[in-house]
Amino acid sequence: MKIYYWCPFLTNIATIKSVLRSAKSILKNNKLRNIDEVTVLNSSGEWDFLKKESSKIKIKDLYPFSFHKFLPKEGFIQSRISFLIIFFVNFFPLIIKIQKEKPKYLIVHLLTILPIILSPLISKNTKIILRISGLPKLTIIRTVIWKLFSKYIHKVTAPTQKTLKMLKKSKIFNQNKIILLRDPAIDKIEISKNKLSKLPNKFKHKTFILSIGRLTNQKNFEFLIKMFAKYQKIIKTDYLLIIGDGEEKIKLQKIINHLNCEKSIILLGFQKNVYNYINRCQMLVSVAEYEDPGFSLLEAAFLKKKIITSLVDNGPKDMKKNGNLCYFFNFNDEKSFLKAVKNSKNKNLKKIKDARKYADKFSILSHTTKLRKILI
Repeated sequence: MKIYYWCPFLTNIATIKSVLRSAKSILKNNKLRNIDEVTVLNSSGEWDFLKKESSKIKIKDLYPFSFHKFLPKEGFIQSRISFLIIFFVNFFPLIIKIQKEKPKYLIVHLLTILPIILSPLISKNTKIILRISGLPKLTIIRTVIWKLFSKYIHKVTAPTQKTLKMLKKSKIFNQNKIILLRDPAIDKIEISKNKLSKLPNKFKHKTFILSIGRLTNQKNFEFLIKMFAKYQKIIKTDYLLIIGDGEEKIKLQKIINHLNCEKSIILLGFQKNVYNYINRCQMLVSVAEYEDPGFSLLEAAFLKKKIITSLVDNGPKDMKKNGNLCYFFNFNDEKSFLKAVKNSKNKNLKKIKDARKYADKFSILSHTTKLRKILI
């Protein structure tokens, strides 16, 4: 049995880890002995880095040369142009590859419109699994396309209960096709291996709160920066550290400079290892417009850290429903944010313990167990 993954991307996002952990877990699973091959399809060269690793996951190029490094990656318009290029360049190569090699399953993330439109041509011998990543907006175009091609989709997976209910309520797909499949956000081995790595000397004996995510408007870091600058004495910490890159980096740095906080608010950029920062932080803070499920929230919960987060769809609301696991505040609400900060000063061991149990639902083992039921 061959299993292929389709997941074109432009920049470092959590979905990359999700795909790799899912693929590796299938290879390691001894209950799926009839698997001959697990392959990630390389649409533009975005997966070239995996060729250098000693992984059993195969990388198959759909195009004769890599052009990923030439694609514009930052900004809404630029990224849409890049995805259009990937769409048209891979249109025929994807048809040819799937029809020729006939994998039993094609699991699709990101830019899913291409394999969905091609589904009448490639679903004869290959079952297509649409894995919803993040919080999907049911725009008119997306809804129409999903409805038109829904009969060619084998299964649709949702990362959270709320997304699952939303998809079922929409009645776009047959109810029996929609399944809850939580992202493999928690790699216990990787976390244990990297959480004790040394931090830069600058932070060695200092206290800090942490926020992680792409520097985009959706992550709302401008609000966090302004709140930290205003209430640092109440928060009582040396630094606010923000891990991530994105199109708002220059804008955010200008705001930091304008507030004269360049010594206490640090944009760290992309970090390959975030677990050592999470493990050492006083708390993890998310002020995002939405999280689904919110990898950094789950990683912080697993490492038993306090979490302050905006109460938004879907991950944070799911955490609220499962036991009030974080210190929640209303999105973009200064008074509510300050109240959450003050409440977090009180020790609540039950909250931390329950959050740790919740994070286990997003472990690789939990993901693999559920995925195995879909693939067998």
